[in-house]
Amino acid sequence: MNNFLNVALNMSNMSVPQKINRGRQIADAVANHPSVFTNPYPSLATLNSALNDLELAWNDAIDGGKSKTALMHDRERIVHKLLKDTANYVQSIANGDEQIVHLATLNVKAKPVIQKPDFEVFLPDDLGAVGLRCKARAKTFYRWEYCKEPMANNPFVTGNITYVSSSFIGNLESG
Repeated sequence: MNNFLNVALNMSNMSVPQKINRGRQIADAVANHPSVFTNPYPSLATLNSALNDLELAWNDAIDGGKSKTALMHDRERIVHKLLKDTANYVQSIANGDEQIVHLATLNVKAKPVIQKPDFEVFLPDDLGAVGLRCKARAKTFYRWEYCKEPMANNPFVTGNITYVSSSFIGNLESG
């Protein structure tokens, strides 16, 4: 049973030194659990080498220069891709088990709770009609159905189909 949507790196707002430290934490955690992560992809050697290259590029870029900064950003993109690949590997090994994800010091993005749209029935000035509206959703059409006697297992009838989140259904009898 898959309890989560996917593994989250949560590194977008980190500085380069923070990303290097976070990458090393992940690599160390995976290395410390060889019975769980039997064949890491990418290899830990590849990941650690890329982290070391990024650290060297960061130190070189501190002195300035567009070419050194560009090289540092290239190395940063490589490390980010390798960490995303590592997160995907951990997700595939975890197979829905959050504890395995946490062994790699990673977090999970929970499945969103799908909420039903807010629905409202209102009475317009016209007797024999009812107004219906719900929370709007982009690029959605709405099928407004009604049943005169739901307790008698009568079928629902389509009253209107709209591209807006409200409608009126008329020609109804009171009650």
